[in-house]
This record gives sequence, structure tokens and C-alpha cells, in this order.
Amino acid sequence: MRDGDALSEICRRLGPAIYRRCLKILRNPDEAADACQKVYMQLVRHRSRLPPEPEQLRWVYVVATRVCFAQLRDDAWETASGAELNHDAPGPTDSFAEVADRQMALKALSCATEHERMVAWLVLVDGHSQEEAAELLSLSRKTVGKRIQLFLANARRGVFE
Repeated sequence: MRDGDALSEICRRLGPAIYRRCLKILRNPDEAADACQKVYMQLVRHRSRLPPEPEQLRWVYVVATRVCFAQLRDDAWETASGAELNHDAPGPTDSFAEVADRQMALKALSCATEHERMVAWLVLVDGHSQEEAAELLSLSRKTVGKRIQLFLANARRGVFE
């Protein structure tokens, strides 16, 4: 199988999972579709690093998460002074507290480093255990724990004051 055919097959097979991941983070179908294209470009650019099939989904999951965080960061820079992050427009059934919590979380995520953001999203949003996040990111569980603590401390200092 040619290199291009192999990549097409991977994109066909993993495309729905990539889109779901992007949509979960970005919460906008158009932005998720744009992010998917960026993920596909990363797959092409780094095809020599693509792991064997059993680990491809995990690898692509991390790539998609990074692409989405970069997109959120870029969008935050485009907003007026970065003060208002409105990616998550309130729905008709959202309470005031739910909207406020999402806005605080987005603000905290936008202020975090990429490493903190990746770990925080996997553990605090996706609900992975620290062990699972460590495995996904090829880190030690201790490193994940430290990054979560640092993220939470910085969030409290930056968001709640």
C-alpha cells in the first residue's frame, strides 16, 4: 500500500473520532471541521512518526487535542484584548452558574501553558484518571499530578481573584 493510500485509510477510519474530539473541545461544528483539516495535515507532515495501528487512535487523539488548543489560543488572541472568551455560547437550558463556570474554565485554560492545558483537559474535562492521562501523553503519573496541581493553583490565583 502506498504512503498516500495508507494515510487516506487512516483518515477514513479515524476521521469520525477526530471530528468528535475537535467538536468536544471547540463546541462549534465549523471550527471542528477546520481543526480536523489541520489534524489531517499534521498526519501527512508527521507520517513517519505514526505508530502502529493499535496505538494510532491514541496518537491522533493527542494531536487533535493540541490542534484544538492552538486554535482556541489563536481565537483568544483575536478577541478584544483577550478578556472575553465566548466560545461556549449559552444554550436555552443553561443556568447562569453553568455559563459562569464554563467561562471561568475557558479563561483558566487560556492562561495555562500547553502542558498544563493538555493535562487539565484530559483529567478535569474528559474525566480520565491521572494514570490514563499519563499514558496518553507518555508522561509519568507524578508529572500529571504536578501539572494538575499547578493548573489548579494558577487558575485559583488568576481567575478567582
